[in-house]
Amino acid sequence: NVDTDGDGTPDCNDLCPTDPNKDVSTGVCGCGNPEDCGDLCPDSAKTEPGVCGCFGDDNLDTDGDGTPDCVDTCPNDPLKVGAGVCGCGVADVDTDADGVANCNDNCENDVHKTEPGLCGCGALDVDSDSDGALDCNDACP
Repeated sequence: NVDTDGDGTPDCNDLCPTDPNKDVSTGVCGCGNPEDCGDLCPDSAKTEPGVCGCFGDDNLDTDGDGTPDCVDTCPNDPLKVGAGVCGCGVADVDTDADGVANCNDNCENDVHKTEPGLCGCGALDVDSDSDGALDCNDACP
């Protein structure tokens, strides 16, 4: 009785006579293939990559916002999954709707200004009567 692969099963009864890891069964993956052929992550505990790949923990969500930490660039901020304009931990709010987020707006309640200028927030830096004095400092604007 010839046993080409040396697995202890004679070739006449061995469904994989050249595969020492299989004898009376070809297995799921066939002769000559390891049984993890359907495993897309053979070197990890996962069999499929998932959202976080083969090695990331798809269930780890530190801030509880429903986005796994592996794809959440603000993993400790439950209100954000990306840094946005103001970064993690700071809301991208624009109180005065001037198109500049409060974190970058030094006059967050003045729609006309993002910096105080000479007259401060809430007052325009204009000289209505062209006398060289800004209206905010002019007794007779």
